[in-house]
Amino acid sequence: MSRGLGRVQRSIIEVFEKEPGRRFTISELSALAYPGEAIQRKHKEAVRRALKRLEPELGLHKYRAGFLRVSGWRHVIGRRDF
Repeated sequence: MSRGLGRVQRSIIEVFEKEPGRRFTISELSALAYPGEAIQRKHKEAVRRALKRLEPELGLHKYRAGFLRVSGWRHVIGRRDF
């Protein structure tokens, strides 16, 4: 039996309800889920696990995107527009 949504899941839902058209990186969501804390890998992994569970419920889509002046790729998460 599930104990319900966790703190990170609730904060992610709140973020996407406030700004439904915006796209976020894992780092941005981690900073919003853990305000005032130095973001470490464990925080990003917790956000990834929460997103995996919430993806079908919220209609989220994850894709890789390149950004100008930033090396490498970043995962970007947003609501499906199609």
